[in-house]
Amino acid sequence: MKDLYNTLDSRVSDTLIEYEVQFTNEKHPIFQAHFPNNPLLPGFLHIDIAALLLNKRVYKIIKAKFVQPIFPLDTILFHIEKKENNHYKIITTKENKKCSECTFVTN
Repeated sequence: MKDLYNTLDSRVSDTLIEYEVQFTNEKHPIFQAHFPNNPLLPGFLHIDIAALLLNKRVYKIIKAKFVQPIFPLDTILFHIEKKENNHYKIITTKENKKCSECTFVTN
């Protein structure tokens, strides 16, 4: 995932973390592989990037829903809410529209 995105901004509180990231262009290997003529970010990477931003390892995915694609050069807000028992709820948005929502557990 090297050079896939740049973190533009971050805001942290006790229970809420927000990261604004911008993705690289369509020449990145991730976008070249998924899909060659219609590059978009694979759904599992919404989850992996959130875990990387938290510096956590995902133990179990409780729920994941992908509703809008993320394309090269998109700027995305990762809204991460820390729940109890190492549960995290992540909502990604682009231009105030939801791209994905997931809940996972870290160990």
